[in-house]
Amino acid sequence: MDNPKKRLTRWRSALLALPLLGLIAGCGTANAASEPTVTIGYENAPDPEAVAIEQNFFQKYMHAHVVTKYFASGPAALTALASGSLDFMTTLGNPPTASAIARGVPLKVVWAMERYTTAEGLVVKNGSGINSLKGLEGKKVALVTGSTSPFELYTALKNAHIPIRSVSIDNMAPPNMVATWKTNSIQAAYVWVPFLSQMQQDGGHILVYDQNQERTAPIFNLAVVNSTFASKYPKLVDGFVRAEQAGVTFFQQHPKQAYQDMGKLNGITASQAKAQAQGLSFTTLSQQLSSNRLGQGSGIASSLVTKSLTSAAHWLYVTGEITSVPKNMAKYVDPSYCEAVLKSSNP
Repeated sequence: MDNPKKRLTRWRSALLALPLLGLIAGCGTANAASEPTVTIGYENAPDPEAVAIEQNFFQKYMHAHVVTKYFASGPAALTALASGSLDFMTTLGNPPTASAIARGVPLKVVWAMERYTTAEGLVVKNGSGINSLKGLEGKKVALVTGSTSPFELYTALKNAHIPIRSVSIDNMAPPNMVATWKTNSIQAAYVWVPFLSQMQQDGGHILVYDQNQERTAPIFNLAVVNSTFASKYPKLVDGFVRAEQAGVTFFQQHPKQAYQDMGKLNGITASQAKAQAQGLSFTTLSQQLSSNRLGQGSGIASSLVTKSLTSAAHWLYVTGEITSVPKNMAKYVDPSYCEAVLKSSNP
């Protein structure tokens, strides 16, 4: 089994560099004799989807032969989604999702899995003299380039009217951050749990959490579907939504078993899964249609998920990761499947 910390690093890595893709229509592999085959990709996260996978909810609610495939990188998953060899991809952050949209990957966001609250943030050394974001001027901040952390740090500095170039970036893997923190070689880092909590407990304090920037740079894990596949097989997308909701319901009703399931899929203990899950805000089916998630009707354009994709795209453009910002991110956010499932559940 992988080292859990390495797997968590892969989970949170956004890996934004995505080559221009030749697009081929997505399509589930139909088995005329029995059930269709559907492939669902995922990255590591201690969330209700891990429960849904372990409890076989996707097979149950999609009435299909479901293959779940672990991806260590966003580009590989999104390339597969674009080619049609992958029907769904989950656990995608908004920066890589926005990057994929800008580069023409045919996708629709159909489920907002979770929003980061205290699972990621900026930790600084006690006694370093860094007591506010202003104190970062002229200093170095360790983070993983290509992850969501640079996006969050950039936004925090911008909101505080601090010149971005006044802060130096030290690209470093999270386990190395913990090690160099102990030798006082770094005094600030923007990173996620468990590394964030380890440094906080080892003589540090938190200046900024992701939740402090909920309205300007919210970080979501999103589930997307190949848009061509979705138009051909809408009932399979409905089943996907039902399975995601079943995972959330099971988590709410059977938390002890749910944490064991999360731990098993992610290669960590149940107690570690529980601790890490505390920094995430999970979403029920009805909450998907709120302005704080996908939105509904004319509210999709101003929903928090649409805003998160738009803000991420602007950041990617400023940093040169993409050459243009998509004009209408709302058309890539599709709550219709959640609406259909919710309606059928409440006749």
